Amino acid sequence: MKSGVLKRVLAMTAASVLSVTTLAGCGSQAADTEGKSSKSSSSANGGTILWMSNLSSGPQYEAMVAYGTKICEEMGYNLKIVYGDGFNDPDGNLTAVKNGMTSDVVGILVSQDGGIQAIMDEYPDLPVAAFNTDMNSVFSEDANIASNAAVKDYPNFLGTIADGHINGADTAKQNFDYVVSQGYDKIGVVTFPGYAYPNLQEASDEIVKLCKEAGIEIVGGVVTLEFQPLDESYFQEADRDDLDALVALCAGTTFVYPTMVQAKGDKLCAADTKLITSGFDNDPSLVEDIGEDGTIGYLSISPCENIAYGLTLIDKAVKGEMYDDFVCERIDSAEYVIDSKEDIDNVTSKSILANNDYNDASVKYEDLQACNSFEDLKALFHSEQVMVDALK
Repeated sequence: MKSGVLKRVLAMTAASVLSVTTLAGCGSQAADTEGKSSKSSSSANGGTILWMSNLSSGPQYEAMVAYGTKICEEMGYNLKIVYGDGFNDPDGNLTAVKNGMTSDVVGILVSQDGGIQAIMDEYPDLPVAAFNTDMNSVFSEDANIASNAAVKDYPNFLGTIADGHINGADTAKQNFDYVVSQGYDKIGVVTFPGYAYPNLQEASDEIVKLCKEAGIEIVGGVVTLEFQPLDESYFQEADRDDLDALVALCAGTTFVYPTMVQAKGDKLCAADTKLITSGFDNDPSLVEDIGEDGTIGYLSISPCENIAYGLTLIDKAVKGEMYDDFVCERIDSAEYVIDSKEDIDNVTSKSILANNDYNDASVKYEDLQACNSFEDLKALFHSEQVMVDALK
């Protein structure tokens, strides 16, 4: 699944309903915000950039904090973190921003879209950029949808870089292409509800269409998880005990992987069935089970360095140095595509996810400074420099 908001929403749901405390959806964990109202870096002369995060713990969160803090320091700012509402509630998100607001805040970075209009109405003089969220619940190219058009047209809104793909059809195509490349012809597909995440509905509809055209069977059709982990009974349904692969469009490292491992141990799932999904968790047993010989055959995660995309746009707006060619856009993220033992070993030893070391970051402050246009900035965050092959 490729929604930054989803990571936190699902973690909160799992914690309250199932006593699940970790989340690897799209690569991270989320935690209850109680007792975690805000977190701030050391002082800087340029003021503070306030980040409303959709995460509050986990390896990606920790890497984002370390990296974002360093980038802000290079730009001359503090980075202060507040935690968005666990269910992306507009009022809850606005309250989080209000509670973290201080007179030295010069810009707002958001990783959840609920209440974004209210936040910009409350602070019309502050530039607002987003990352790790597709903004799908409030943003559309359809000018006939009043709320969407309003967000796009706010003069202080600077757009977003998503967690993966903006469009669900592109997510479907990415997963489908891997299925085809491996010669799989019998798969399962699980997802989260379309009523909550329209892009996932788009993704599941598209993968059904692509598989039908290619003659690939989706055994039992697409199964929707109502914000609960996959039940082991899934593999007891007809013909699901020998799937080639299970495509999880829904934070599969948390909501599918543990069940698959258990089902394999109980001989309900074929030993060679592969999981195709997104997410990251640095649990050693899970990391060891990624790659050609592991349960997880294909994994995609967005680079933690994406936070610098939003920070750069805020910095340009604050300093009155915005790129001449800037337009408010939503853009896809580049991705770490991990489908081998070598790939996951490189990510866990050479990327910033290894130990939160800025020196291991794929994008340094100097790279941001070298961008002389908005097109340059977008090209940087879509370049091979931020992809897994650069770690080899």
